[in-house]
Amino acid sequence: MKICWFTTGRDKEAVTLLQDVNDAIEKKAIDGEIALVFMNRDRGESPVSDEIIAYAEGKKIPLELFGTKRFLGERGMKLSEGRELFDGEVRSRISRYDFDIIFLAGYMLIVSKVLFEPYTVINLHPSLPNAYKGKWEDVIRNTIEDGERTFGAMIHMVDASLDEGAPVSFVKLALEGRDIDTFYDNAFRGDATSKDRLFKIIRDQEFSIEIPLIIHTLSLLSKGEITIDNKKVYSKGKELTGGVDITEIVCSSFQCR
Repeated sequence: MKICWFTTGRDKEAVTLLQDVNDAIEKKAIDGEIALVFMNRDRGESPVSDEIIAYAEGKKIPLELFGTKRFLGERGMKLSEGRELFDGEVRSRISRYDFDIIFLAGYMLIVSKVLFEPYTVINLHPSLPNAYKGKWEDVIRNTIEDGERTFGAMIHMVDASLDEGAPVSFVKLALEGRDIDTFYDNAFRGDATSKDRLFKIIRDQEFSIEIPLIIHTLSLLSKGEITIDNKKVYSKGKELTGGVDITEIVCSSFQCR
C-alpha cells in the first residue's frame, strides 16, 4: 500500500507520528511505503516543519511543499475563500505520484471535495464513531458534560460531513473505579478541579492510543484485512457501517492506560 502523507508539521507529535509509522513500515508491520509527504508549509516556516522536511529527505521519501500562508497571502484571500483553489493546486502537484490512500496526519486544513472525491482520504478523530464532532478539547468537554464513561478514537473516511465520514476502525476505552465516580459527582456539582482531573485523565488515555490505532489500521489496510472500495469500508468481504473495533489488537500489543 502506498501512502500519501499529509501534514502541517505544527507540533512535535507530527514528527513522532511520521517517524513511528515509517519505522513500522521498515519493520514490515505495515506492508507498504510512504510514497509522498505533502506539507502545506514552506521551508523555514517553523522549526518543526523543517524537522519533518529533514527527516523525509534523509529517508529519501518524496516531498512536496506548498505553503497555505504564502498561497493565500499572494492572492489576498481568506482560507474560506481559497480552499478549493488551494486544493486544486495541491491535487495537480500530488497527481504526479503513485499512491493508494491519503492519510491526514496532523493536517490542519479541512480538505474540500477537490481532494476527497477523487481520492481515498482517511483521518484520525479523537472520538468514537457516531459520538462527538470537533476539536479534541471540545470532544473531551462534551464527554465529561454528558457523564460518558466510554471514549476513544477512530480512523474515518473524509467526506463533506465534518468528522462524520464512514468509520474505518476505532479503539474504545472506559473510565472505571471509585475515584472516577467521585470526580464525576464533584464535576456535576461544579467543582472545577474534578473537571480538570477528568479532562487530563481522558486526554492522556486517548492520546496514548492514537499512534497505535494509526499503525494497526494502516497495517490492516495494507494487508487487505480492511478494504475501502467506492468510499465503503469492508472487513473480510463484509461491508461495515461502524468501523472495525481493534481495541483488543491495540491493547494487547500496547499497554492502554
